[in-house]
Amino acid sequence: MNLNGIFNPENKFWSFMEKITDVFFLGILWFLFSLPVFTVGAATTSLYQFTLKQADNEEGYVWRSFWKAFRKNFLPATILWLIILAAGGFLAADLWACMNIAVARPVRTVCLGVLLCLLLVYALTALYIFPILSRFHMPVRKILSNSFIMAMGNLYVSVTILVIYVIFGVLTYYIPILFPIFMALAAFVSSYLLRSVFARYQEEESSEEDETE
Repeated sequence: MNLNGIFNPENKFWSFMEKITDVFFLGILWFLFSLPVFTVGAATTSLYQFTLKQADNEEGYVWRSFWKAFRKNFLPATILWLIILAAGGFLAADLWACMNIAVARPVRTVCLGVLLCLLLVYALTALYIFPILSRFHMPVRKILSNSFIMAMGNLYVSVTILVIYVIFGVLTYYIPILFPIFMALAAFVSSYLLRSVFARYQEEESSEEDETE
């Protein structure tokens, strides 16, 4: 048994443990920077920028990378966060009205089904917004449209990411004190799936540019 290999800092196990340690600190930073609430978008973008780099094995120093991304993406991330909140509030109000306003049962059933489908599309689209912002430079409107396109065009990946967040959400219910860590872990795991989606779209854009030239 080669003990030198086990204790080699470049060993895959220790590299993975280093990533998990970084994720632990990322979770704390994400939570602290999200406390004003309106900064959740910028904090989440910073979180994903680092975890996506981890997936590419290009991560740097946690604090420096997080703070730099937070400052750089603050304005567009905040605008997107407010849009997400407004859309979510609108759908929640519609759902409440559907459940509480007196209407015929068939009408209620149809409205409820439509709203649940819209909520699912909303949730899947929202999962892509901040990762895309952290990865690409594009206007807010294009980020929203591309988030929808990627979410619907890679439905199996989107649903898998949603399930990942649901699992960590359930864990948070039982161990609420670890909520920031679970959030960072969910982003970390999701980044490996998102990386493959982004890579495919980058290849398609590159091939289109080559054909144009």
